[in-house]
Amino acid sequence: MNSALGFALAAFIYPGVLAALVIALALGWARALARNAIERQPTTGPLSDIAAMRSLFARETYAPEGVSQFALSLGVTVAVLAPLTALLLLPLPANALARSIGLGGDLLVEVALLLGLPLARLFLGWIIPSPFARLAADRDARLLAGVGLPLVLGVTALAQTHGALTLSDAATTQGQYPFNYLAVGLAAVAFLCALPALAARSTLLSADKSAELVAGEATDLSGHDLALLRIGEAIQLVACAAFFALAFVSPFITRITNPVAHGVALLIAAILVAAGLGAWEGRFGQRPEGEERPPLSWWVGVPTLIALAALVAAAWATRG
Repeated sequence: MNSALGFALAAFIYPGVLAALVIALALGWARALARNAIERQPTTGPLSDIAAMRSLFARETYAPEGVSQFALSLGVTVAVLAPLTALLLLPLPANALARSIGLGGDLLVEVALLLGLPLARLFLGWIIPSPFARLAADRDARLLAGVGLPLVLGVTALAQTHGALTLSDAATTQGQYPFNYLAVGLAAVAFLCALPALAARSTLLSADKSAELVAGEATDLSGHDLALLRIGEAIQLVACAAFFALAFVSPFITRITNPVAHGVALLIAAILVAAGLGAWEGRFGQRPEGEERPPLSWWVGVPTLIALAALVAAAWATRG
C-alpha cells in the first residue's frame, strides 16, 4: 500500500474521523454511565449526543463582542485536529498509515498532541471577554500545570523502560524482570492522575449552581464553534484512551498473539479508562466552593511520588 492511500484510509476511515467518532460515542456513553451511576442520575443513550450535535450545528454562530472570529475558529480547529492527529500517528492495530510509512508512535509527539486540546481550551477562555470564561481558564491552567510534572515523569519512566521513545517498542517490555511491570504500572497510574485534566469536558452555565464554579471556557461559544469543541473533546477521550492502552496495557498482554484478540483487549482497556474517568468525575469532579489546588500541591503530592517511583523502578528494570 502506498503512503497516499494509507493516509487517506487512516485519515477518513480508521483510525481517523469515522472510527474516532463511532468509538467516541461508545467511550462517551461509558463515561456518562459511570459518572451518572455515582451521582445517581439517569443516563440518556449515545444517540442523544448525535441529536445534540445536530442541534448545535443548526444554531446561529456568533463571536462574542470584541473577539475575532478567526481567533475562535483557530482555537476550535486546534481542539479538533490535535487529538485527531494524535490518533492518526498511533501504531494502532490495522492502522494503514502506520504500516505504509512506518510510524512507531513517538512518545514526545503524542504527549504534545494530547496537550493540544487543553491548551486550545485555555486560549479560548482567555480571549473571550467573560469573567466566568477567564476564571475557568485560570482554574484549568493551574490544574494543567499541576499534572504536567507527573505526566512528564511517567512518560519518561515508560521510555526508559522501553529503551526507546516510540510506542511500537512497548511489546519489548517482557515479564522476565519484575521491575519492568512495576515501572510500567506506576507510570500508568501517573498518567491516569493527569487524565482528568487531559480529557476534561468544558462545562456550561447551570441554573441551579454557582456560575463561578460551573461556567467554563465554552460558556460564550455558540453554533458550530461549540459543536466542534465538543467533537474535539470527544475525540480527545478516544486519543487518551488509545494512548493509554498502547503505552501501558500492551506490555501486559504481549502473550496474546491473535491480532483480533489483541485488538479487543485494547478496546476493553480503552472502555475501562473512559468508565473510570466517569466514575472519578462523579465522585470527585464537583469542586467544593472556594477550594483551590495550586500546582505546588501536585508537585509535592501523591501523583508526583508515584511518577518518581516509576522512574526508580525503570532504572532497576534497565539494569536487568
